[in-house]
Amino acid sequence: MRFLAGGALERFANALAATHEVFAPQRRGDDLVLARVGGVGSGELPWNACRLREPLKSIWFQPGRIVARWPPSAEEEPPRPRALFGVKACDLKAVACLDRVLRDHEFQEPAWCAARESTLVIAGDCTDCAPSCFCTMVGDRPYPTALFDLCLSPSGGGFLVESGSPRGAQLLAEHEELFTAVPSEAVAGRDRARREMTERVREQNARYPVRDPFEKSVAKHERTRIWGELAATCVECHACNMVCPTCHCFLLHDVPAGAVSLRLSLWDSCFSAGHARMAGGLTPRLQLTERFRNHYQHKFVTFPRTWGITACSGCGRCIDACMGGIDKRACLHLLETRWIPSEVARELA
Repeated sequence: MRFLAGGALERFANALAATHEVFAPQRRGDDLVLARVGGVGSGELPWNACRLREPLKSIWFQPGRIVARWPPSAEEEPPRPRALFGVKACDLKAVACLDRVLRDHEFQEPAWCAARESTLVIAGDCTDCAPSCFCTMVGDRPYPTALFDLCLSPSGGGFLVESGSPRGAQLLAEHEELFTAVPSEAVAGRDRARREMTERVREQNARYPVRDPFEKSVAKHERTRIWGELAATCVECHACNMVCPTCHCFLLHDVPAGAVSLRLSLWDSCFSAGHARMAGGLTPRLQLTERFRNHYQHKFVTFPRTWGITACSGCGRCIDACMGGIDKRACLHLLETRWIPSEVARELA
């Protein structure tokens, strides 16, 4: 573990810009977005106190990516290595989910694997939370614990820098002149800040107490009628799927482009009526309530049973984006508490 003075963060990013495309939080009006940093001497590197509005998957799992062309073109140049600053724990949890689907088995998605291999992840602790953040409800914490190359934790007027991979350790060695020894009390200060941030997220979600695992709460309603109540204000805008860092459904779309034909990979949404349509034109989830139920069943029941991890990071982006004002925390709380024995017979009838 090393220490990076506050003013040295920009120098570190500039040093990486000599060999990498550097993406970092950048100001756009009153907001921060993940954008390419211009390069050496590009100026201030803002610190994002919590997760950004857009998910990290937009960098590695881009919508509209060309996956094939005809006639085939010459081999394209491999992308320049990237470095991502400001990645938060909820997006790293999502990376763990997508790795299960796109990398960690026999059938790998080559673009995802290449992007993961060529990207440095410089993560950071959350020092604030959005009103919709609920990572503690899904068993996670507002600070990274894995899947980063380096983790920056604000403490003592600078950043504690922790290596999480061989590449991260190599970075510390290559740019040793930028780092110093860890000041006394800096580690204790970081640990205290992490406890306080975790407690703050818990307190803002205290009205949604969690007693049973979400897998149990959602699975027990597989055949009940509660889903119509939960989906009452859903307008099928697909915003929740588009901003969700773990959603990974896609469809292939062929586009003629003059003498060339392109095949694109486009993001898809399980709330779309045609999402599960089969070759004969039928769909097993014709009604919105069935698609709404499938969304929760997938994230909290089938995905953890298949891959061993819940497909929700508690980032709260779906809550912010929902045009119908649906709060996933409230839905999960109702799914847990709405199980009165006298209602069971009616709902299953």
